[in-house]
Amino acid sequence: MKRAQFAGGSGRDVGRGSGVSGRSAGLRVKGLTVPDGSRWLVRDLDFEVKPGTVHMVLGERDTGKTALLETLAGLRREERGTVRLGDDDASLRDRRRGTRFLPRDLDATQLSIRERLLVARPPRRFGIAIHGRKAEEYARALAKRVGLEALLDVPVEALRPLERRLLELAAAFSESPRAVFLDEPTSELGPHEARHLLAVTHAIARDDGVPVVFTSTWARDGYPDADAVTILWQGQAPATVSTADVTESALVDRWTGGGLRRAPTGPHSAGDALLRIENIVLEGRGRETSLAGVAFEVRSGEVLAIVGAPADGLDLLHDVLLGHRKPDRGSIQFLGKELVATDRRQRVEAGVSFVSPPHARDQSLGNFSVEENLILGQTRRGPFARRGWLKFESIRGNAVRSLSDFEVPDAKPRDRFARLSLGARQRIVIAREVLRDPVLLVARSPAQGLSFEAQEYLRKALVLQCERRSGLLWLSEDPEEALRVADRLAVLAAGKLVWLPVTETLTREAIIDEMSGTAA
Repeated sequence: MKRAQFAGGSGRDVGRGSGVSGRSAGLRVKGLTVPDGSRWLVRDLDFEVKPGTVHMVLGERDTGKTALLETLAGLRREERGTVRLGDDDASLRDRRRGTRFLPRDLDATQLSIRERLLVARPPRRFGIAIHGRKAEEYARALAKRVGLEALLDVPVEALRPLERRLLELAAAFSESPRAVFLDEPTSELGPHEARHLLAVTHAIARDDGVPVVFTSTWARDGYPDADAVTILWQGQAPATVSTADVTESALVDRWTGGGLRRAPTGPHSAGDALLRIENIVLEGRGRETSLAGVAFEVRSGEVLAIVGAPADGLDLLHDVLLGHRKPDRGSIQFLGKELVATDRRQRVEAGVSFVSPPHARDQSLGNFSVEENLILGQTRRGPFARRGWLKFESIRGNAVRSLSDFEVPDAKPRDRFARLSLGARQRIVIAREVLRDPVLLVARSPAQGLSFEAQEYLRKALVLQCERRSGLLWLSEDPEEALRVADRLAVLAAGKLVWLPVTETLTREAIIDEMSGTAA
């Protein structure tokens, strides 16, 4: 979707006509320090966001981005430093009352879009009863700002992730905030959806004269709508750069310290077909795109990458592969056997391993130790159990070797898993799945939100399985990640696969065009 289609019409006339324009007040942060127990999340941070502009905070997961926004919004107390809204130092109470914070994970609700937009301050008759006609006009004007006016009666829980983000954006600006803070608003979106959301955010911020700060793990989100980017990186002093002066690649070099070479891992020589997916049909939930006859095969020794937005069928396809949802029609054949009626455990026992995003809750147990997480699903038989009894020496030795081989020096076998960093936890999960020596690996955005260095390490650890003749199916919403791993590549758009030749001329932009349906 081009910017003209969503930026015009959400602008000044609608904002003023509906009584939702904000108060112009810039945001200034000086010497801000945010602690978390005995460690510093952010130290001596300085930046300024002018009225009507958008500021991005870039960093991997667990670098303090959420804590920073919570501090700016008055939800967390700073150790030292000042936060100013306009010309005034803003207390915690001032920030809580005068700003709006949208968390990464939005709460579920059974309200319709209309009801959600009227929750905060619906037009009333004589200050008591809701004024029906004015309330309808008010809700419609708010929804029109973000392009949702045709969906007023749709339940919020049925919306696509992009639509839900747009709705919460409209609701936040309806309360005339002095600043708006968005925590990783693009985490569930494809790149084309992220561009849409950030362009709408920038348009409304500009029209209402409100400063906006959002966080992201993707450098691409800074372009073209963020005016400046603050980089948080591994405890180093934060740095702020202007996007007008720094390209995306230069921003990445600044973020990573440079010297990190990210290169494709292929090509590989494919062998026999391991997995055959034939004409999978599955109806999506709510406004989610349905799978409409998806068919492909994964061969030994190759990487097949499928790129798509989660709501465009990628989440559905992943659920089908995991055995969480049974397709309405179609076949799943693995090594010649039908798996469509089997569950995840049966598929793992057949030789399929799964790696989910680092923040997923379905691949580890936080209250268990490292050594216990390394043997999940492997205690029914050897080498870690015999005749129903666990073999603790084997379990401990496996943990020691795994932590060494996969370079997790700060973890010990008996450490509680939840206390490790996100990157360390994901290395341990991948160690467990790789050491099973699976016939097929299904990886769903396995390095999402991690540092580039961690992404590179995990990507190579997974792709190395192809050299052992395993097949690797890589599902991702990130075109650049897919380009670095794929021997063959397909885009999942409108519930169907569009195949693209993997050549030196294939670009991220070409993949995004296919995802958004704007390819020539």
